[in-house]
Amino acid sequence: MATQLFFDHLLSTAKMADVNSEQPVETEILLADYDEPVFKIIKTTMEHLVTQKYIMQNKLTVEGFIKVSVYYQPPQADKISVITQKVPFQKQLELPAADYDLSFITVGGQSQYVNTRPQNSTRIDVRGAYLFSIKVFCQQKVSAVTTISGGSVCCDSGEISHFCLAGQNIRQFSVENEVNIPENLCRILRAHTRSQAPVIAVYQDKITVKGEISADIYYTVADSNQVKKHTQAFPYNQIIDIKGIKENYVSCADVSVSSFTVAQNQDSKKYIASVTVQIDATAFSRQQVIAVGDAFSRQYEYTKTQQEMLCDTNMYHIDKNIALQIGENIGADYTISDIIFEIAPLKSYFEINKTTVKSKVTANIIAINSQNEYECFARGEDVVLDWLENCSQHDEICIKLSLDNCTYTHTGTNLQINAALAAQGFVIEKRPFKLLKSFEEDTDAPVANEQEALIVYYAQKGERVFDIAKNHNASPQDIMEENSLQSDVLQTNQMIFIPAFTD
Repeated sequence: MATQLFFDHLLSTAKMADVNSEQPVETEILLADYDEPVFKIIKTTMEHLVTQKYIMQNKLTVEGFIKVSVYYQPPQADKISVITQKVPFQKQLELPAADYDLSFITVGGQSQYVNTRPQNSTRIDVRGAYLFSIKVFCQQKVSAVTTISGGSVCCDSGEISHFCLAGQNIRQFSVENEVNIPENLCRILRAHTRSQAPVIAVYQDKITVKGEISADIYYTVADSNQVKKHTQAFPYNQIIDIKGIKENYVSCADVSVSSFTVAQNQDSKKYIASVTVQIDATAFSRQQVIAVGDAFSRQYEYTKTQQEMLCDTNMYHIDKNIALQIGENIGADYTISDIIFEIAPLKSYFEINKTTVKSKVTANIIAINSQNEYECFARGEDVVLDWLENCSQHDEICIKLSLDNCTYTHTGTNLQINAALAAQGFVIEKRPFKLLKSFEEDTDAPVANEQEALIVYYAQKGERVFDIAKNHNASPQDIMEENSLQSDVLQTNQMIFIPAFTD
């Protein structure tokens, strides 16, 4: 009987792109009549807001804005002011040919460099570059041999339990809330938003994502040069359609803020905050597939090819808090006004059987001296996620690091900053499997079998029965039965009886 191979497909989450792409930022900011004029530039920050990301004909497009915020000191004023401008961007990236029906995209970024100078008291020139970190994942399909028919062929088969990408969808929505800000408000400087880890429930064809966006609104008031903070919560409960998903699927949601605004109602004089939120929901399903890793023929010469595939053997969520302490010497004549954090995207390094995942966190300390002049002191610290060091070099780490809270004490010249960082996302654990790709017997070239008697073999702990059988042109099943073995991997050093060859 001719040898026949039967095939099935194994699915895996494949990283199709992992690139850093620099975006030039050039803009001229004109201050309006109601804006305070510029005396001194203190600090310029940049952050990205993604409005669209999609793949069409193997081309990735990411669109949005780079939000440029220039903090400055007005003349004859002891309060910090800020002017903000959104610079539109569009990034396009050619991707390898693949089926991108099921895919997800992560976009991180950080300011690469920025040069800000006032042209005059009402015009500011900003030149710099923003570095995007973009990753694209899609579902990869690999054909694998599940079984081989033919009495002379011995197969090393096993069940592979793995996760695969089952669906993805994006939902955008807005939430409004009244904000209690003091009546003596001078200016709102910025808002730092963060997402609490959402509660995710999976139903037939739907994912429910329930959580809360917290916004820290930083502002100045008339009787102080200190920057004040008001925290406001924006709860949400959203339903996202993902066709084909079921209750036993594992799902995750990347929650990001696309925009945040605070406006005063002219009639009621109350402040209303509006937040626009984007949820990237991704679902994974667990599947079991029988696949052949290796095979040999006991009767004929044969040719074979093998392939290695990375399968997603596990997927788990990350929601951890990280404590960060930063110490700095600041002159005793300085008063701390504000601290602005900049957090770089996480980077992973694998070396000497250890994974290092870290980020650069910069605390920009804005202080005012006894002459009522502002200065900015930057202090950077490396943050290492040491609880991920056991990840393998194949694992995909999809985690965002953000500021959760910050307090400080300033005594004499000693400034002590205590920050709480939130690490949220998920990890896809991958394991390499060697699979049989093709196998063919040459029935015109029979193998000479000289084994006519029982062979005694002294095996070592950890050896596989299949490998022993292959080396002696024997049947793995016969060896297990002859030696009453319960496992195909030997648990101890032992003497193995290898039965004689039979047709």
